[in-house]
Amino acid sequence: MNTPVQLTDVRKVYGTGPGAVDALAGVTYGFAAGSFTAVMGPSGSGKSTLLHCAAGLDTPTSGEVQLTGRSLRGLDETALTELRREHVAFVFQSFNLMPALTVRQNVVLPMTLAGKQPDDAWVTEVIGRVGLGERIKHRPSELSGGQQQRVAIARALAGRTAITFADEPTGALDTTTALDVLTLLRDQSRQLGQTIVMVTHDPVAASYADRVVFLVDGRIVSEATHPTADTVAAELAHLSAGRLAPRGI
Repeated sequence: MNTPVQLTDVRKVYGTGPGAVDALAGVTYGFAAGSFTAVMGPSGSGKSTLLHCAAGLDTPTSGEVQLTGRSLRGLDETALTELRREHVAFVFQSFNLMPALTVRQNVVLPMTLAGKQPDDAWVTEVIGRVGLGERIKHRPSELSGGQQQRVAIARALAGRTAITFADEPTGALDTTTALDVLTLLRDQSRQLGQTIVMVTHDPVAASYADRVVFLVDGRIVSEATHPTADTVAAELAHLSAGRLAPRGI
């Protein structure tokens, strides 16, 4: 099976000595092509660390990460940047929009920097589907926080990269727009074969994914296929209660 994102025995340790913390404690997992996976877990479980290591934004203490079949081990920042620019898109909680550019210009910026010709019809469709069709010429200062998040999502999806990493992509959105965005993410994986890895705390958002991976203390402890909001919420409650229970109980 084609696996564009592969982690093998990945550890990430912060600090040294007795105070060292294993943010990731030997994670091995592959995200298949065309899959939409939600990563969930209690606060401090290592969700964002997993995403950052998988995306090549942070370097594991040990273990190996491969993106589109290429190991990230030993790559310098220039090589990493080129690999991400060619194959990876990001949606993070910080929008990272260029203030002098319009909505459309921000959306096509990664393609422009990579020397690619944007698909104008697809760019227009994506901007419309995140609810910004009437604001295509507006600049970030003329948009609300939720609208800026939608620009960031449209930017990630417009390039049709092999992989999209999303960290709480619907956190700043109203319910209707959030569901539209989640549907668009799901369509990207099913119709275009894009691999999507999404960190979220929201069981409803997770229910749009094909599967959910649950982390506790830097380890994958369970996963669910064909998730529903209720089953995800129940598993989170179970994991949180078990993690926070006193020793011996």
